[in-house]
Amino acid sequence: MDLTDRLIPYNDRKFVLRKLLKLPLAVLGYLVVHWASRYGVESRNGVARIEASIEILQKRKVKRRVLATRILLEYWPRGMYLYQLAQIDCYLLVYRPSQYYWMSSTAWNARNEKQIMHLDFDRFVQRLKEDLQTLYLCNVHSFKHPEMPLLICRVQLFDHSNKFRADAIERQLVSRSPYYIAFPLNSPNIIHSPDEDSYAKLILQSVQKIYSEREPVMLRPNQIVPVRSLEALQILQGASRYSNALGPWACYAGVSFEISPLGKIEKHESMRGRRVLSSSEDLPDDSLLEAKRLQHEKAMVRFKGSSEGVMKRKAYEMKRFSQRIHNPDKESSPSEESEVNVSKYSSLVPVEKVEFTLTKDIPPTSGRVSIKFKFRGNDIFGGLHELCDQGLIQVEKVPGWLAGENGADSGAVMNGEFINCMQKGGLL
Repeated sequence: MDLTDRLIPYNDRKFVLRKLLKLPLAVLGYLVVHWASRYGVESRNGVARIEASIEILQKRKVKRRVLATRILLEYWPRGMYLYQLAQIDCYLLVYRPSQYYWMSSTAWNARNEKQIMHLDFDRFVQRLKEDLQTLYLCNVHSFKHPEMPLLICRVQLFDHSNKFRADAIERQLVSRSPYYIAFPLNSPNIIHSPDEDSYAKLILQSVQKIYSEREPVMLRPNQIVPVRSLEALQILQGASRYSNALGPWACYAGVSFEISPLGKIEKHESMRGRRVLSSSEDLPDDSLLEAKRLQHEKAMVRFKGSSEGVMKRKAYEMKRFSQRIHNPDKESSPSEESEVNVSKYSSLVPVEKVEFTLTKDIPPTSGRVSIKFKFRGNDIFGGLHELCDQGLIQVEKVPGWLAGENGADSGAVMNGEFINCMQKGGLL
């Protein structure tokens, strides 16, 4: 059975309040106006009056708790609709992406080839509802990610708390944790929640069944550890040039390895030559700043693939993303709008956990030495980049696998050659 969006399920009000407090004030205001125009409110205030009061709260920069409490106690005191709860989760997925973990699966056809699926997304969502509701009460909410080329489904299954109760009032609906499926465009991969219980398997089986209506396919989970960043996994598993060109090779994905046909030829490296950077101890004092700049540029090329890095790209994406939500206070404070804090060491694909086993043969004794490296952090390769700038690591001796060219993959390094290690477990 497909549950209607107007259903009010049982929910702990404090739990919903904690979710609302994680959203920005501008987003809460937008959602209130949207919900009021769609469902109305319990109070007698009209949509125009509510919209005016929301703008006043935003201009006064009140705390989020003020508006969140008003949502639960004044506007919808009987409870939130399924549609509202789903939208809260989806906006949290966009604005608090680090709270979710993700895995991926690949569609393979009968010829053992990766099959790119071209979906009629609206029809797919309808078929998914029809297939799941034969076994469970379900609610499916779908949306397009505002920044990434992803179509996302939020699937929530429900059970009755006591199926043997004759009185329907005593048979409350018990909701399962929402399950998320993200569909990259023009890719054989799908990105989904890392759950492995029977409910998650049922949802993925339904997705595979609908996929197979046109051509038989099988969804096989990729043997990677769960990744916290949806953006990182979309780059690694989606239709992105950067999926196979990370770290020092990123310039080839960004097409910045060669000068533009309209650029100045005299500035090309083949025309002006390459300067040899000596040790800072051998340089006079007036050349130390230039030597330091060249050293930082060399580290930037080693870890980011170009002297510009990815800071401008990330700052532009964050600024453009913040402009998608209406905020009446932007006109009065344009300087705050343009301030986007992005570190120059930030990686395009931030990795939080990775392991390498370095193995090397020793010819005289015919022996073998192995060293295991375990790295943890918010952005491992960004941190190594910063250590190079601080002079604690010689950037000339940093190998490609330690500069992030393999993304989030752990593996073994045999005599300098990286071998991907397909192991599950742990979190990135």
